[in-house]
Amino acid sequence: MRKTRLGILDAVPEEYYISGEKTDPDKFIDMFEAAHAPFDYATYLATQDHFPESLDECDAYLITGSPCSVYDTYTWIERFDDFIRTAHTQKKPMVGICFGHQLIARALGGRVRLAEDGWLLGLHEFDVTVHKPWMCERRGTHPLYFINQDQVVELPPGAERLGGSAACPNAMLSLDEHVLTLQAHPEQPLSSMHAFSQELLEDYGIERSLYDDALETMAGGDPDAALF
Repeated sequence: MRKTRLGILDAVPEEYYISGEKTDPDKFIDMFEAAHAPFDYATYLATQDHFPESLDECDAYLITGSPCSVYDTYTWIERFDDFIRTAHTQKKPMVGICFGHQLIARALGGRVRLAEDGWLLGLHEFDVTVHKPWMCERRGTHPLYFINQDQVVELPPGAERLGGSAACPNAMLSLDEHVLTLQAHPEQPLSSMHAFSQELLEDYGIERSLYDDALETMAGGDPDAALF
């Protein structure tokens, strides 16, 4: 059986790589391999202006998270916008995670801004409120890892909200049958979440109480990463 060729667009600048931790594309590959997904993979270093020369290079694309904001004025983000709009026009299957979720929403006409309540960090639950035929299991509330201070506050035209919570109302979106986006991180292991939280505390000045609360949530349960 022919495998689906998945292109993973890495949106993490190299200077943000954490020593001892895998890259985000490798984490996604680990996640899909654990689920026995019928994929093979191509990785693109988007922050170094490495994009597919043609959309036909892959059957589907995934945009990773990033420490950057979708409103940062990098040329690679502008090129991402063009890529997303072209892929959407051609109905190319496309998934966005965290930064990718926000970037797809904004590129297609939605709105992203800083969350009024600040950082959402740690293991948090959200409700899946719409059941789609491709969902393998119908349940209400799911815990996943979150690490974001920006959020999608207005959906793109034609998009459907699939799930959310009080802390993140637009946590999961779809558009037609070819776009799926998720604010949470099913790919991140606990070790990376600890490393990211420590970095936010030491280098970005988040409050100690936020850090302590995040670690407490992560010690209190496991994410539904395998289901996703």
